[in-house]
Amino acid sequence: METKCRYYFKLSSKMNIIFFSRLYYPHVGGVEKHAREVAERLSKKNHQVTVITQNHEKKLPEIEIKGGVKILRLPYSENKFIIWKNLLTIKKYIKNADIIHCHDVFFWYLPFKLIFPTKKVFTTFHGWEGIFPIPRKNILARKISEKLSCGNICIGDYIKKHYSTKPDFVSYGGVGLKNINHSARDINNKNQVTFIGRLEKDLGLDEYLKALITLKEKHNFKITFVGDGAYRKQAEKIGKVTGLVKDITPFVSQPTIILSSSYLTIMESMALGRPVFSLYQNNLKKDYLKLFPGKKHMWIAGSANELVSQINNYLQGPTLKVRKQLQKAKNFAKDQTWDKVVNIYLNLWKKGGINKHES
Repeated sequence: METKCRYYFKLSSKMNIIFFSRLYYPHVGGVEKHAREVAERLSKKNHQVTVITQNHEKKLPEIEIKGGVKILRLPYSENKFIIWKNLLTIKKYIKNADIIHCHDVFFWYLPFKLIFPTKKVFTTFHGWEGIFPIPRKNILARKISEKLSCGNICIGDYIKKHYSTKPDFVSYGGVGLKNINHSARDINNKNQVTFIGRLEKDLGLDEYLKALITLKEKHNFKITFVGDGAYRKQAEKIGKVTGLVKDITPFVSQPTIILSSSYLTIMESMALGRPVFSLYQNNLKKDYLKLFPGKKHMWIAGSANELVSQINNYLQGPTLKVRKQLQKAKNFAKDQTWDKVVNIYLNLWKKGGINKHES
């Protein structure tokens, strides 16, 4: 079968790797966390890693090194022509790179596809745009990125179904060892509920809030929202809102019921033995959760009423059964390490687009 990249390259013990990511640490988000975890581990493997990103805070330096990774911050812009213009000012970095890896923003690289036609370029498709049904132009943009990349990683099997992407590898991210090794003591504090994620409509906040209002009236729950967004004021009416945090560990380390709809938070909570409940509000988010390999170790609802019913049953259920389920969830999460994710990247680059998508 015809391949996307007609050249072969051999991975060396030390490579010059560039990550393109719209935002990066210290900005808080799933893509940013994923890119940082992988970049810093690659650096520890003696690779030279540079992250090219946009400066979301004026106080941040244009260039700095964190965790062995060089961070180049360009002026922030939503205009693709300005982004391309800014990228051209650091063309030498791209010219000298062995590998370019784009985290969603493949369009950043388009001008350089003409300048450096044989450069090895790969893409990680992280998620969706929060719009359902997905606009055709968004699906087309993904297909173009896929076709022009030497290979790709999809964060979740749902991307294959909803974007018709043919992944070389599928990943769900990883869990840090400090979380895995933490004791899951006092698992059944049934008076504390913690929602972790953006307080936005596309994460199902309407339904989550309906469920939490009902549950609080019945059980007098203490509710904490770890996140921020358009629904902050509504959330503040029934619980405490912390805003965005760089590390959720202090919140999931406490005995609590977790509500979340994102892979990283779900797995980190599982690693600490917490019961995880998720809610979907459309078919894409349903597949996001139902195609997740850890689905059998959590509770997934399609409405506020179903979520209320599941949590009520959990509160009344036999402790031994719950403990066994939480232990299985913890064992699953223990196996989802960032080192394994790094190996997926190395295997993708080694494959280099050769013999991909063979039937």
